[in-house]
Amino acid sequence: MREWLAFLLPPAMAFAGMRLVRLVLGQKLDDGFGLGLRLAVGLAVGMLVFSQTMLLTALAGVNTARLLAWTVMVWGTAEVILMSPKYTASLRQMEFRPAHLWLFLLLPVLYSWWVFGRLSTLEGTIDFDANAFWVFKAKLLYLAQGKTLVDILHQPSLGYAHMDYPMLVPCLYTLNYGLVNGVDEFVNKVWPFWMMVALCVATLSLANIWKRPHPLPLLVVTLLGFLPASLRFIRTEGGTIPMVFYTGLTALLMVVAFSFNDEIALAAAWLTLAGCAMTKFEGILYAAIWGCATVVFCWRRRWLKNRLLWKTALFASVCLIPYSCFRLAKPVLHPESGWIQDGLTSPGTVLRRFPQTWALNLINRFFSQDFFHWQTADKDHLQWDVQWAGLKSLVNPELSVLPWLLLFLVGFSLWWKARRRVALATLAGVIIAQFTILSFSISCLAHMQADVVNVINFSINSDSVARYYYPFFTACFLGVLSVWFSDIPTISTPPSLAK
Repeated sequence: MREWLAFLLPPAMAFAGMRLVRLVLGQKLDDGFGLGLRLAVGLAVGMLVFSQTMLLTALAGVNTARLLAWTVMVWGTAEVILMSPKYTASLRQMEFRPAHLWLFLLLPVLYSWWVFGRLSTLEGTIDFDANAFWVFKAKLLYLAQGKTLVDILHQPSLGYAHMDYPMLVPCLYTLNYGLVNGVDEFVNKVWPFWMMVALCVATLSLANIWKRPHPLPLLVVTLLGFLPASLRFIRTEGGTIPMVFYTGLTALLMVVAFSFNDEIALAAAWLTLAGCAMTKFEGILYAAIWGCATVVFCWRRRWLKNRLLWKTALFASVCLIPYSCFRLAKPVLHPESGWIQDGLTSPGTVLRRFPQTWALNLINRFFSQDFFHWQTADKDHLQWDVQWAGLKSLVNPELSVLPWLLLFLVGFSLWWKARRRVALATLAGVIIAQFTILSFSISCLAHMQADVVNVINFSINSDSVARYYYPFFTACFLGVLSVWFSDIPTISTPPSLAK
């Protein structure tokens, strides 16, 4: 029974978060977004608000995990009851058409959700990073508050645990512990499962899949759900799937905002960017790059005085205050957090190592590890040890053929979708800037400067790929294909029924 309560906490948070988003964006949210997209944005904002409230109260010396968790459950249940008459009437008015047979393409995805949904409360913590970093900090937040918590944050022996990281994910796990009234590692996986479901539902909602049934959004969701990295990390704890959720949802909203001059979509995207920033350091970078792009966009559209956008920016900024207070407590830093100092120590070595790091980490996503295999004889220069094994050399073990497909889609969409070029070019520019700055920061690390073998090993490490590249490849994929959804006709019939 306890695990069932924890399993229902994310959906309840999505419904409660919908109310929070409506308070910020107003009634225009319901007019512009479908239910699926509103639920996804609600989940994103709900996780942000309640996790940061959990963090702030923990720093203040109060354990509010149980209170906040039950508040979410009661609030979410009340929202479902209030919304049920409206959507019950809508269901009665729905009509089935032959074109809806396309929806059977979702059967593999639905089956995978059934499997992973069952596993989400049957498996304990299986990932080392989760045990050492994310779940460890969740237990700390649940068991220690106030001065005790701050004293633990200062212990040098815990520097390996990334104590300085944004705390959204550990706080979500702590809310689960409060709901079940104790530390339970069998309830952590409900969050990555529901985040992946919400992202897929948001994609289908943006495509208006019931009114405009078409195989394209169904295939997009299927490919996303069955990527090797998705199948792996939906079963693990940590920040990977939360980053996929926030970055992907932001990309969808930003493309809508840039394509249709939609201020509601832009405001919602700013809220999800705040969630990105509170998930991982890479999310802070992603939010900063998008922030620069949107400032230019707002200036060109003369939206710099838009009250809704300023209201949204204020709300998002308030949500960042708890983490700012957390950093003021000066938690012990992870050794890799000193990458700026390492880079300033020997800038010449960094400039030499940066092109190698960028090429190895980005180009390696297009090939198998056996084909794109590198070695060195002097710890400084690279030598390609090629081993061609046929077409499977073009399949990446984590991302499959997604990078190649994405390369084609970006080029073809820029050529064919003339009116969407600003949105597409901005999205591609943000992702490339993200990869470039990440590669530069990696090349600044002292052990990367010392030996190029460390750069090679990093580029083929599947965990490194997941942390730094998988979320942004999927975000770009969703954003690029979403520009095609608006061209889907109202009725589309399978070929066999078109005669």
